[in-house]
Amino acid sequence: MRKFLLAVISFILVLQPNFSSIAAENLSYLAKPVARGPLAGESIYFVMTDRFSNGDDSNDRAGLTGSSSQTGFDPTDKAYYHGGDFKGLTNHLPYIKELGFTSIWITPPVKNQYVQGASAAYHGYWGIDFTTIDPHLGTEEDFKNFVSQAHSLGMKVIVDIVVNHTADVIKYPNESTGYRYLINYPYKTCQGKPFDLNKVAGSKDFPKLCIDKSFAYIPQVDPANKNIKKPAFLNDLTNYHNRGDSTWSGTSVFDGDFVGLDDLFTEKPEVVNGWSELWASWITRFDIDGFRVDTAKHVNPEFWKVFIPKMLATAKSAGKKEFPIFGEVADSDPLTLASFVKDQKFESVLDFGFQSHVSRFVVSGSGLDALVNYFNADDLYTSTTTSAYSLATFLGNHDMGRIGQFIADRSEDSTEALSRAQLANALLFTLRGSPILYYGDEKGFTGTGGDQLARQDFFPTLLPEWQNERRIGSEPIGKSSSFETINPLEKTISALNELVRSETALNSGTQQIRYAREGVFAYSRYAAGQEFLVVANGANDITSVKVPVSTVDSNWKILLGQGTVNSAGTAVEVSLPELGWVVLKAEKKHIPKSTPKITIDPPVNDYSTHFWTLLNANIAGDDFNEVTFSARIPGKKWITIGTADRRTFEPARNYRVYMGDKLFKVGSKIEIVAVAKNAAGKTAISRIIQWKVG
Repeated sequence: MRKFLLAVISFILVLQPNFSSIAAENLSYLAKPVARGPLAGESIYFVMTDRFSNGDDSNDRAGLTGSSSQTGFDPTDKAYYHGGDFKGLTNHLPYIKELGFTSIWITPPVKNQYVQGASAAYHGYWGIDFTTIDPHLGTEEDFKNFVSQAHSLGMKVIVDIVVNHTADVIKYPNESTGYRYLINYPYKTCQGKPFDLNKVAGSKDFPKLCIDKSFAYIPQVDPANKNIKKPAFLNDLTNYHNRGDSTWSGTSVFDGDFVGLDDLFTEKPEVVNGWSELWASWITRFDIDGFRVDTAKHVNPEFWKVFIPKMLATAKSAGKKEFPIFGEVADSDPLTLASFVKDQKFESVLDFGFQSHVSRFVVSGSGLDALVNYFNADDLYTSTTTSAYSLATFLGNHDMGRIGQFIADRSEDSTEALSRAQLANALLFTLRGSPILYYGDEKGFTGTGGDQLARQDFFPTLLPEWQNERRIGSEPIGKSSSFETINPLEKTISALNELVRSETALNSGTQQIRYAREGVFAYSRYAAGQEFLVVANGANDITSVKVPVSTVDSNWKILLGQGTVNSAGTAVEVSLPELGWVVLKAEKKHIPKSTPKITIDPPVNDYSTHFWTLLNANIAGDDFNEVTFSARIPGKKWITIGTADRRTFEPARNYRVYMGDKLFKVGSKIEIVAVAKNAAGKTAISRIIQWKVG
């Protein structure tokens, strides 16, 4: 039905009286390269500080005495602090550097409410004093030294931050926690008058709120905790939503407590300004290089449109040309993820869709159609400043569990498990985006689940279940330190990082899918005249395939992996062992065969994409091109929509971008043009389409 509606819309557009004209001016100057944000090209090592290395056992209990319920420390319980700290992490920075990583992402370093219920805040997400370092992890000087030492080794430090919530301090009458819906309990002014939050969110007209008049619940706090949080604005109870626990649907996604954690009223200017000042101070005080933003999908869009530009401005003033910020949006739908990039000022997000589709392929060899469709949707991210090349890619994490677990659950044979894990890393490091490796994956960590079960000690563990836990590529660790073992996976990862660092095309170049059938997935990476080809076999059978390429009549050199190669004209024949993979490099430069000829299709209002308008162009042949789409009101200046640098894969082979619904007012009559530029610098200009914004 949807395809039929789109066809009808396209047909109607074609019938509009002034649908196109010949370009009367030379618009080749409109050609621009595809956008690659500050995260593009980075290789990131994600470490949970408490579980990595204990460099100073004097801070294990944060200077407190008593049981674990007071200190939060118990290395025999996976729910408590285990002793890892910044001194330990600093001591092992050379290890991370030798693995080939350019950035380190650490869990939140702020001081936490050490114990809530039957668990401790070793993970860092129960912040209570956001101005300083959790004493379990060391001192501010320890942290500054860690950052300085990372910089001396050429690595950036990315800090995990939380703005959605704080530790659970606020309580409601009668210990109630059930979510109270807006329709029954609207927000009210101090005079008891209901107001529409959507109309005042982030506005200077936001009304004053009162504890006893404005909320679904009257918030309460123990007198001893009245001023426990820092900065001071976090102690104002009217700066929280006070509606009860989120049900993960409807308005509760934004204003419900996150499993009891106090949910901040991020629509209020006081909260926006308070957080902006606080996190800007971390950039200037500690010289950090980027933010990973926790629970980003649970914060209203108006907040990010103010907060992120302020962080970038602060970083620029501090002399940082780039300051990557990527959000955790726990959703695998590319449209949802793209909306945070194109509509909410995020430069990047964690690519949960990548995790879902790539891990399915490496674990079982299935899901190729879905994988292709997912990468086809990369066009959704394209704008003048963003693209899918800036996405933060990963295959497992501290919440969902490790890629090693997913593989081990399906592969009882140790040889097969190792092959699948190596295949997983080959894809992670050579596909588009910035790869994130979860600490310990290079040592074959598996685990039996997510959350606490996936947060193993890297140093000698006192938990019998982790001592005996299966590892891919090696025996269970026992009472030894993982630093003392060598795993085949770390050799694979080091080799991949070294290769990707040395070749621009592999870390940030064009990605073009080439083949996706019968368990085999192949794609080119291209930049500056150099084409690479990656071929991956997700099947338990030896296979041989012919893969089309753009660099014709070239020999191809094997850089990594195992297989045999024969080149013939416009295709490369590759034979791979079961679960094998190979990275190839063309031994001659790609030379375009001809000047591109471009056609542009009538725009399509795709109502399944937030009313974004699909712009589509076609270029014959298989050369590498960049196609820039621009629009204007007749007689005005052209506005760049974005640049596509690869064709969609089967069934279509088009260059596409999506124009946002707020760029022009509804009813505006505009002109749209596409300009192509090939690898030789030659350009082609499409007809100018005249279109009315609907």
